[in-house]
Amino acid sequence: MCFRVKHSTNRQKRVQLWVVVLLLVSLFFFTIPARATESDGFSAQAQEGQDLYQKLKTGKRPQSGKTFETPEQPTVYLTFDDGPSKLTSQVLDILDKENVKATFFALGEQAEAHPALVKRIVQDGHTLGNHSYNHVYKELYSDFQTFWDQIQRSEDVFASLADTRPQLVRAPGGTYTNFDAYYYYLMDQAGYTIVDWNVDSGDSKRLRVPANEIWQTIKGSPLEHEINILFHDGSGHESTVEVLPQVISYYKKLGYAFAPLTTQVKPKQFPVGKPKWSRNMSLPHFQELLKETQQYALAHVQTDQDQKDAEQHLAKQTAVAREETAQILSAQAALPLQVHVAGGSSFTIESTEYQLRANRIELPLRFLIEKMGGQVEWLAEKKTANAHFGVYDLEYDLSTRSIRLYTLGNSVASYSLADMDLQDGKIIVPLRKTIDLIGGRITDTVIESDKREVSVALRPFYIFKENNSLLKNSLFAMGG
Repeated sequence: MCFRVKHSTNRQKRVQLWVVVLLLVSLFFFTIPARATESDGFSAQAQEGQDLYQKLKTGKRPQSGKTFETPEQPTVYLTFDDGPSKLTSQVLDILDKENVKATFFALGEQAEAHPALVKRIVQDGHTLGNHSYNHVYKELYSDFQTFWDQIQRSEDVFASLADTRPQLVRAPGGTYTNFDAYYYYLMDQAGYTIVDWNVDSGDSKRLRVPANEIWQTIKGSPLEHEINILFHDGSGHESTVEVLPQVISYYKKLGYAFAPLTTQVKPKQFPVGKPKWSRNMSLPHFQELLKETQQYALAHVQTDQDQKDAEQHLAKQTAVAREETAQILSAQAALPLQVHVAGGSSFTIESTEYQLRANRIELPLRFLIEKMGGQVEWLAEKKTANAHFGVYDLEYDLSTRSIRLYTLGNSVASYSLADMDLQDGKIIVPLRKTIDLIGGRITDTVIESDKREVSVALRPFYIFKENNSLLKNSLFAMGG
């Protein structure tokens, strides 16, 4: 009896042992796929990081998924670098008088020296951008970590002074040959927008650049739908302050609106060039920086949303201001336009033949050229119009939105993204720009509630007769 009990107990123990063994074996086999999957995930992630690292090393930038808004009206973005300084208050006064908003890429150390100006920039509705802390190239471009630390240091200054953390960044000296693909990618991962420019005023080419030289540089710059102008409001740029009202007036007369930069505006960015700075980015260092910048982005998601809300509010205010201006202009639009030509006869353009938009006079190309005694030929199959006036020929190409200028049959200039529109089968062009193209200029413009007058001066080639025909080899000067 005792033997049977003992035997039964041993058998139960063996059965239990086998059950435990089977369970362990099953558990082992079940964990193999899980471990393999986890290992494969880490391996794939590591491989992806290495592939990205190698791509950036070749200078190739991954495509950004950001979307941007294009303004309906041609727009100028005035930007000022290296401030604030004692000159910034003068710049702000001019902008306030002209009802223009701009963007200030400020230095952290200058902000600490002029805290009241930083506060005023934000309070006046301008955009505050980050331009590093001290602007020292050798430090900023020796390693991305130094650049990053300076951006963070300046951002903390702005946050303490004006409760804002700018997401727009301008690299001192611009990005070309200073940034590489790593710089661009890491800043993008952190949520920043890097902004260069497409018009350099030339106010920093050397010390004390004369105001007239800056003005000539601006006038000679191409007219695009969106223009980002580089100015400086740091010490020593008195000429910039002097020429600023003239620049604003120039673009207003061309029909441009003015706006501050936001993250919704497509940034002007230079291509990646061969860096002129000696630096090395290892894979481990890149991975550390990537983690740091991505953590920054996660920590500032709410801040970014606040920034977008502020930008949307500013956009609404701008839209309201534009609508009010349009209503005023519409109420005043029923006046004829008197055109006075120096050395020639005057003529009248009825209110139905022109339109006043953003203080810019626009009218049909054929009407203007023929009124002055020239000829226009429309080539429907090519969607081009050839305007002949004196020694000048203008070819307006609607398909490419470009103008080609010829003098005595020789091509002398080409303008891309040219201002023109097709309305009711007519090419609509700006008066002033068209006059400029045919060698003239507008010497005076009167746009008042009860009067519309334009005075024009033309080059010495032709002059009006009373019947609007032209006499060759006579004086003809015109502007508008």
